[in-house]
Amino acid sequence: MYINWYPGHMTAARRMMQDSLKVIDIVLELRDARIPYSSANPDIDALTKGKQRLILLNKADMADPQRTQRWVEYFKAKDVLAIPISSVKNQRNAIVDQIQAVMQEKIDHYDARGMKKTVRALVSGIPNVGKSTFINMLCGEGRTKTGDRPGVTKGKQWVRAGDYLELLDTPGILWPRLDNQLSARYLAFTGAINDETMDLEELALLLIQNLQQQYPAALAERYKIETDGTPLELYGRICIKRGLLLKGNQMDYLRGARMLLDEFRGGKMGRITLEVPQKP
Repeated sequence: MYINWYPGHMTAARRMMQDSLKVIDIVLELRDARIPYSSANPDIDALTKGKQRLILLNKADMADPQRTQRWVEYFKAKDVLAIPISSVKNQRNAIVDQIQAVMQEKIDHYDARGMKKTVRALVSGIPNVGKSTFINMLCGEGRTKTGDRPGVTKGKQWVRAGDYLELLDTPGILWPRLDNQLSARYLAFTGAINDETMDLEELALLLIQNLQQQYPAALAERYKIETDGTPLELYGRICIKRGLLLKGNQMDYLRGARMLLDEFRGGKMGRITLEVPQKP
């Protein structure tokens, strides 16, 4: 299965982001802590070159904590500050402190002139990584639209997060061609790609295959199944355990696929990280 998704609004979003950078002081790049490599948009690296940057490993409450720590150390070795966060939890003070620490030199420069510096931050990331939820956590519920599917935010939105902090929420953007199909699968597993563009049964089978290799205990515990055999056999066992059957006791693989993807994306299989860092 070849995976690619780049709807027309993403081209406009990329242009919008580029046009806004002249007034931006710092880029807050949200990545999915379960796939820190695959959730990095290379276009954002190119667009924001030369800007202060803070990487926020979002959904860390659903990620493997040991692997998350390895990613933090990986970024530190590359002289990049990365911190694990969860947008659904109130971590406002800690995050604002981190933003201020990164921007302290510029803030001090303005203070020396008797002025208060308003820090303008661009919140960027791939679709469905939790940008709007993150902004609502910093600024107050309901400031921006949120959803559990990619593509909810379509235009830029400026919101205040305090007297001297403004955030620019932008639509999630991918890159025009997903040449790395393993990364494309990971993006699809986590909901960054519209489900309607893919074969969900095949996608669920690929997810089972990956979890069987990396987290077999999570599958065994969640679905009360044996994890030996082929991924298709595990798929069938899961459908049987959940009663997802058609007439004649045939497996309802489509319902099974939707259930598996929803439960993985919701963290119901446990704390899972699909990627580990390579040596920098």
